[in-house]
Amino acid sequence: MKEPQTIPELAHLLTRVEARFGRSVRTTTDFEALSEAIESITGELLSASTLKRLWGYVSLHPSPRFSTLDVLCRYIGELSFSAYCRALKADPAFESAFFTTGFVSAEDLAPGAQLQIGWAPDRLVTLVCLGESRWRVERSENAKLQAGDEFAAAQFLLGYPLFIDRIWRDGAWTPSYVAGKREGLNLLRPL
Repeated sequence: MKEPQTIPELAHLLTRVEARFGRSVRTTTDFEALSEAIESITGELLSASTLKRLWGYVSLHPSPRFSTLDVLCRYIGELSFSAYCRALKADPAFESAFFTTGFVSAEDLAPGAQLQIGWAPDRLVTLVCLGESRWRVERSENAKLQAGDEFAAAQFLLGYPLFIDRIWRDGAWTPSYVAGKREGLNLLRPL
């Protein structure tokens, strides 16, 4: 089986856990309350710090243990993480489908055009089109992207995460990056 961090089912599981919990988890208090709720339902303890790592609330991102994912699955009424993954793959709701949303395509913009993107909680980035689906970060507020960073992206979709294969920063390539991982981009505005 693949490492849990590399499979998309993990993101869906976290969404289901929040639905069972009744709200999004965003603060230390939320993670502590979720830890207590999980223990109350399953009889098994997952610490608030473990939950923070899973949700990306803290910067450490080690691969979660399958035993941790099994506890989360039991919290939402599933037998185990592997059973949960098999059920998702069999669910017709997760087959390919057409969709519509607001978007900006790089091929529609001329070099020098600017695009402002944003995502929760308060990230705001202004990009300059360099042509051929290449972008340079002009300005960045509260985001890990930095002014001067360059990357390739063919399109930006409102309500969907922005996946960047790699970023050219200070003469070297960074690892892959995702903006708006949980809720997607909430601002997409050509300037």
